[in-house]
Amino acid sequence: MNLSDRLAKVPSLLLAALVTAAAMGCASHNAQSGAATGHNRDVSQVAPAQFGPAPAKIRSVDSQYKFVVIDFTSRVMPPIGTELTVYRAGKRVAVVRITEPARAQFATADVLEGDPQAGDEAR
Repeated sequence: MNLSDRLAKVPSLLLAALVTAAAMGCASHNAQSGAATGHNRDVSQVAPAQFGPAPAKIRSVDSQYKFVVIDFTSRVMPPIGTELTVYRAGKRVAVVRITEPARAQFATADVLEGDPQAGDEAR
């Protein structure tokens, strides 16, 4: 490769280096500005965006025996043993595991943690 071929590649290499540097600077700036403005929030307890079918609904709760009945009319029932997170008003409130019996669109689920109530969403 001669000198003119090498010099021809300099503009494209320079452009690639500038684009990479700009992207790294933007990511760093966005992280710093979020922290400075207080816009970083803990999203671990916020419900994930919902795409697809509507969530299943908790229809009844037995607090003594720690189980719930879930209505899967609006979606396909997951397999027995599946753990679901339960949300109320967009906040995580419980975790349940689907158990037997499961009939038609209804299934029972053991409460693993939290305090679900009738009307909560199971995802």
